Order: sequence, then structure tokens, then C-alpha cells
Amino acid sequence: MKYKRIISTILKFAFTIGVIYYLITTGSLNFQRLSLFIEAPENLFIILISLLLFIVPLTSLRWWLLLRALKFNIPLGRAYLLTWIGNFFNATLPGAVTGDVIKGYYTIKTNSDNNKTSTLTTLIIDRVTGLFGLIVMAFFALLYNWTLIFSLVPLQPLAIFIFILFVGVVIFYVIILFPFADGKDPFIRLLKKLPKSDFFLKIYRTFKQYQFHWKTLASTLLISLIIHSIVAFLFLIIARMMGLNDLHLATQMFVMPIGLITMSIPVAPGGIGIGHAAFEALYLFIGIKGGADIFNLFIVLQLAVYLLGGIVYFGYSSEYRKSKKAS
Repeated sequence: MKYKRIISTILKFAFTIGVIYYLITTGSLNFQRLSLFIEAPENLFIILISLLLFIVPLTSLRWWLLLRALKFNIPLGRAYLLTWIGNFFNATLPGAVTGDVIKGYYTIKTNSDNNKTSTLTTLIIDRVTGLFGLIVMAFFALLYNWTLIFSLVPLQPLAIFIFILFVGVVIFYVIILFPFADGKDPFIRLLKKLPKSDFFLKIYRTFKQYQFHWKTLASTLLISLIIHSIVAFLFLIIARMMGLNDLHLATQMFVMPIGLITMSIPVAPGGIGIGHAAFEALYLFIGIKGGADIFNLFIVLQLAVYLLGGIVYFGYSSEYRKSKKAS
């Protein structure tokens, strides 16, 4: 089993390097563009400040609200530190869920009262809420740009895809919030017929605990929309810095979420490789060349900021080991 994980990791890194090599050799990815920040340091400052003072704290707040709804007695400051640690592992290891595993581990270990299934659920809901925020943003951008998007043939399948995903988001929240009578929940009857039904029933029942916390679900979805709106604005700043003045914010808010959704595929650290290829193709669909460069400029800065989580991790893990020895 251990060797399978090692081989899987090697293959993921090989795939990542292969995609990046292809993009470089075809001219789609140009690292020399990083020098643009030297010419426009104010843009570098805006992006770094946005990541440090807005995106990371808002991400921490979203997860903390989900924890609090399930009676987790975790201070907001600890959730903030664990978010930094999660970002560090997401930035350095393949798979977007790697950091969530570390966050869950420390959440459980530092509080013996925490239920493992409930902890897992908060992390899943947090990840899903972030994904839902992307889908909702893309859907409303689609409504705003309906004529433009459907006039571009390559975007039509993506528009239909986003519409289907949005319907799925609505159905998900309806299922979570709908007050089924005791013993009459059709999804429980369905899950009982599946293999490993006990596991799926635990997950479903924990999800249903949010039935009485619609304000939390609404608040966390709103936070996700704010985070993604900030990222869309940062992408637009980078595009304008590269001289791509034809890209408008409304169009950006449709294309960017689709590109970021691809980063949830657990192939590369921070979505590198897959994200570059996706953004290059998506921007070409709207007649703009340089999507991989826009993504690259943002992701390099994001990864640089998230690497600061390594300092938090080593400090936190050292403190955790000391507390375990003392107990």
C-alpha cells in the first residue's frame, strides 16, 4: 500500500512536469512575465495584501463557522492557524485535499471530544462550499453575459455544464435543509441499500445536522462568493498588467471559476499543470491568448504566500508535541 502511494505521487509529479514542459515548449507558459511585477510593484502589493489580509482570514472564518455550527469548541485563532497549515500542505504536496487531512488530524488530536465523522464533515462541507461559490459565481456571470457567452460556440457546452452544476447546488441545499419527518427520509432508505451503508449513513446524518443552521450555510456561501470575487479581481489586475485590456470583469467571473474548478482534480500541488492548461484553453475560447501566464503569475504569488504556512506548521507541531508530553 505504501509503495502504491509512492508510485502514485511520482506519477502525479511526472504528469505535472510533462504538462508544464509542453506549455513552455509551445510558448503558452512564459516565466519571464514574472518581471512584470518589477515594472508594476503596486500590483504585486495589492495581490499579496489581498491574499494575506482577506483570502486566508475569510477562508479561516468560513471553516470556523461550520465548526461552530456542530458545537466544536475551537477558537477562531486556532482555525486560522490550521488554515495556514492546510494551505502549506496544499501548496507543497499533490492533491487539493492534502491540507484538509492535516487540518482534520490536528483538530481531532487537540480536542478529544471531537467526533471524527463530524470533523471530516466540516472539512468536506468547507471544500464543497468553496466549490459551490465558484459555481454560483459562474452561473450569475452567465446570466449577466448570456448573449456574449452563447455567441461563442466553444463556451456553449461550458455554459450548459455550469447550469447543470448550479441546479445540483440548489438540490444539495434543498436536501440538507428539508425537514423530513422521522423515519420518512427517502435518502436514508436509499443509502441503506448501498454497500458500506453504515459509513454513508454517518456522513449523510452529519450533513443533515446543518439542517438547523441555514444561516451558517448561507453565510459560508456568501464568504465563498466574496473570496472568489477578490480572486477574479486579482486575475483582472494581472490581465491588465499584461496589456489584455479587452478582458472584462463580468467575463472573467465566468471563465475563472471554471478554471479553478479544474484545480480540485488531485493531480498536482496547487493545481499546477492542470490549471495552466485549463486557463490557456478557456481564455483562448474568448479570443485572449495568455491564460496560462495569467494563472501562472497568480499561482506563483499564491504559492509563495502559502509557503509561509510552513513556519506556522513547524511552530504549531512543536507546541503540540510539547503539550502531549506534558499530558
